[in-house]
Amino acid sequence: MNARQRREDILRRLQDSRTVYTNALCEIYGVSAMTLRRDFSRLEAEGLITTIRGGAALNQGNAVLHSLELRQRRQPEEKRKIAAHCAELVQEGESVFIDNGSTGACIAECLAKRTNLTVLTASLDAAEILSQEKGNRLIIVPGVYYPALRGASGQMTADFMERFHVDWLFLGANGLDTDYGLTSPDYTDAETKRILIRQARQTVVATDSTKLGQSYFERIARLEELTRVVTDSKAAPELLETMRQRTDVDSVG
Repeated sequence: MNARQRREDILRRLQDSRTVYTNALCEIYGVSAMTLRRDFSRLEAEGLITTIRGGAALNQGNAVLHSLELRQRRQPEEKRKIAAHCAELVQEGESVFIDNGSTGACIAECLAKRTNLTVLTASLDAAEILSQEKGNRLIIVPGVYYPALRGASGQMTADFMERFHVDWLFLGANGLDTDYGLTSPDYTDAETKRILIRQARQTVVATDSTKLGQSYFERIARLEELTRVVTDSKAAPELLETMRQRTDVDSVG
């Protein structure tokens, strides 16, 4: 078992018991306590666990923001299909804002080969992808950098965006629920997104189906405030039907 497999197995054990202890894991995996502490440090940096005396506890609750590195490993094929569908909505000459996050980076890849678009983003990953091609105008949006987002957010980002009115806003999601709408575990992220929605003609939430039915600490927008939701074909049909009573929903796959 390599280090990545061991960390994934630690997470599975935490999901069952909520707490694990170093001595027991040393015996299970046949590794030293120092090795386990390195595993704990990596998982803690991703926002998944909190180290405790003699072990680790699973982070829970609706105010926990997991790292982008972790989110990038989830549902990669579904995210690529969602991103391709989102890119097809954009017409030549239009302006686009791409949100921080793993799905946003996939949308940037799809738009990078296009021409005559104006693309704004506060995402390091999206900006890096778009900077490799010369067919579009790229505007890098400033703000305070958040490692978990791998991008900028906050008042500076909001103030900068108030001067623009974009055709398309592509938002990622931590949670999207029929009762609470689009939610975030982080109040700064939520406030920034609320202002972005005000500056967009059309707001599209691009999210894989694992985020549907989930709700977090702070509401960003109700479903009725969104133009469209794009998700994958694994979403529960009954949930999609309920959502379609409040906004347009595309299920791709």
